[in-house]
Amino acid sequence: MQLKPIVSLFTGCALTVVCITSMISQAKADEVRFICASGYDQATNLRFPTTYAWTERGKIAIIRWKYAWFISGTVTPEERCEQVSSRFQTAYNNQSLAYIANGTVNNQAVICTAKQEDGACDTTLLTLRPQDDPLDILNELKDILRGRATKPVEHSSKQQSVYYEIDIKKFLQTAPVEKE
Repeated sequence: MQLKPIVSLFTGCALTVVCITSMISQAKADEVRFICASGYDQATNLRFPTTYAWTERGKIAIIRWKYAWFISGTVTPEERCEQVSSRFQTAYNNQSLAYIANGTVNNQAVICTAKQEDGACDTTLLTLRPQDDPLDILNELKDILRGRATKPVEHSSKQQSVYYEIDIKKFLQTAPVEKE
């Protein structure tokens, strides 16, 4: 029995397992999930549904859902949080979080993503209420995603679209993480 070929085969298999394990752990380390979870609001001392970016560093609050979205009350803050968190995940996965913009979809004001400046809306992140000012909401979200705001957007007229470039990787690496 020749031992050399068996040792070579075993060594090759061991190296393959090590490489695959390393790639899987690296993929998990880079994994980002946008989720809806209960978040503590220090100003009111209450918990609210919150859209988070969940990273290896921890959870980063993006939007705190304090109020019902529509006057009819048919969509709860929890449901809205789940919907928007899923949309952020879709935009992240399809790499359209390069730009955020205000726009109009089905005659409603929205905040959406675009893959380039002046590009079409790729993924609708938020459908706004009639009383919401699209530029105010867009600016708040831009400040969050650029790391210039210290707290998440609090949900609370047709205008020319404005585009803001977002470095989502930098945001995920540097934004403050919530501790509970």
